[in-house]
Amino acid sequence: MKKKLNLNELIWFLILIGFTCYFYMIISTNKITLYVHPKMVKYVRFSVYFFIVLVIFQGMNIFSIKKGKTIKLGYIMFLIPLTLGFLLKSEAVSASSVINKGFSLTSQLKINTLKHKHITLSDGTEVCEHSVKDTHSTDGDNISLNKPLESITLKKGEAIDMTNENFINNYEDIYGSPSNYVGRVINMKGFIYKQKGLNKEEFILSRILVSCCAADAQLSGLLCDYSEEKVFAEGIWVNIEGTLGEREYKDSKSGEISLIPIIKVNEIEKIDKPNNEYIYN
Repeated sequence: MKKKLNLNELIWFLILIGFTCYFYMIISTNKITLYVHPKMVKYVRFSVYFFIVLVIFQGMNIFSIKKGKTIKLGYIMFLIPLTLGFLLKSEAVSASSVINKGFSLTSQLKINTLKHKHITLSDGTEVCEHSVKDTHSTDGDNISLNKPLESITLKKGEAIDMTNENFINNYEDIYGSPSNYVGRVINMKGFIYKQKGLNKEEFILSRILVSCCAADAQLSGLLCDYSEEKVFAEGIWVNIEGTLGEREYKDSKSGEISLIPIIKVNEIEKIDKPNNEYIYN
């Protein structure tokens, strides 16, 4: 029997070529890192070779005996995402979508929850027993500042420069033992997030952490205090220089009181949003 052009096999052949070209495009332009962790790129590269093999074998089926006269509607399931992939601009996951997943200053990575005793004052404010004389109450979920930020003595040593490469290690160390870093100068870039419950002069300097792919992106950040008149809107990228301190903070959901780091911002400047906003864990 003479073989004729099999339309269904041809459509599937073109779909496979389309996916092969798409994966090659996002890998060659490095846009793949907007979707997956760089350590996962090698597996995506392997998929390109796999698709090439499929294209070759599928090409042999273009001229084959037709098993049906109608075009399979199931191809639409592959054509829609493939078309959107080429038409839509590749973008990183938005900060707002990550924020919507939830964020708590008291549950960050290796944060160290101190189990010291707290007492309740006559006005109902709960404070740390060993620092009653030095503390002042604050609105929202803030409990007390163990030591006024203005009185912190600068600690000798190199400034902590939070880069993409050392962010995770420095972030875990600072959150794990905030007392060890009181007085250290710190430089950090990130976007402003004004979480509900913070004081008017406070904001969280935030970054987006990715462990495997964009789907598991989560927010991380350090609480900042900046009482100057120059205030930036939420979502604006800034570069700050400040001095690390510590404060007690009460989680609004769990009621847990923990000691967290806080940056007294000395200098702040607006910067352009980077092409890739992620920190890879």
